[in-house]
Amino acid sequence: MNDRTRDARISLILTLLSQRGELQVRFLPSILGVSGATVRRDVAVMEDKGLIRRSYGKIAAARRGAELPVSLRRSQNTEAKRRIGALASSLIPSRPLTMALSGGSTVGFVARSLAGRPDLTVVTNGLDTATMLMARQVVKVVVTGGTASPLSNDLVGRTAEKSLRSFQFDFAVVGADGVSPEAGFTRHSARGAEIDRIMLEQAEHKIIVADSSKFGKVHHAKIADAGSIQTLVTDSHANAEIVASLRKFGVTTTLVVIPSAVKTNRIRFT
Repeated sequence: MNDRTRDARISLILTLLSQRGELQVRFLPSILGVSGATVRRDVAVMEDKGLIRRSYGKIAAARRGAELPVSLRRSQNTEAKRRIGALASSLIPSRPLTMALSGGSTVGFVARSLAGRPDLTVVTNGLDTATMLMARQVVKVVVTGGTASPLSNDLVGRTAEKSLRSFQFDFAVVGADGVSPEAGFTRHSARGAEIDRIMLEQAEHKIIVADSSKFGKVHHAKIADAGSIQTLVTDSHANAEIVASLRKFGVTTTLVVIPSAVKTNRIRFT
C-alpha cells in the first residue's frame, strides 16, 4: 500500500488511542481491514517516529495531545479541510494583493485553491504551502527562510520572524490547533505560534482556518485572542456554543457544510 494509505491508517490508530488510551495490537487487523503483517509495519513506523509506546502486545500514545507530523494531519478531516480551504480562498478579493499564508494541512487547501491567482504575492513560512502555491506557476511566492521544523515542514526562528516584519499584508490566513473563546487560538508549537502572530499583526485582514475537531481544545502557545481575529472559517460540525461565543466576540464565523456521512469517524467499542 502507498504512504498516503499508511498515513491514513496511522492517523486512525492515533485517534483510537486518544479515545481508548491503549489498544491490543491483535485487534488492529480487523479494525483497519489489513493483514497482520501490514499492522506490524505500521506499528514499527509509529514507534520509530516516537508516536507510540509498545509493550506486551499493547500500544499507547507516547504523549497525550502531542503535535502530529503534518503528513498525518493531512489525512484527518480531509473533506472538511478541502471545503474550508475553498471558502477561505473565496474571501480573497480578485485584485493585486500581498498576503501571508502559514503552514499546516488546512492552510494547504487554501493554498491549493489560490494557486491559479496571477494577481497574488504570497509570503509563507510553510514549505508545503509554497509547493502547492507554485504548482501552477502563476502566484508570486516569497519564502521567509528560517529553521525547518520537522513536524510541520515550516520555517521558524528569528530569520523567519524578521522576514515577515518587513512586509505589510492585505490578508493573512493561518491555521490553529485549538479554538476557545476564553483562551483564543492556540498551537502546539511556541515557535510556530510566534510566526502566526507576526503574520496576523502585519495584516489588515486576519483570517483563521480550523476544522471542527480543534474546537474546545487549548494548547500552550497562543496565536491570538478571540476578539482580535476578524474571520474564522470552520465546518458545520463545530460546537454551536463555541461558535455563538466567538460571534459575541465579533468574530465572523463561517461554517462550510459537511454531510454527516463524511464526519470524522469515531469507532465505538462494545
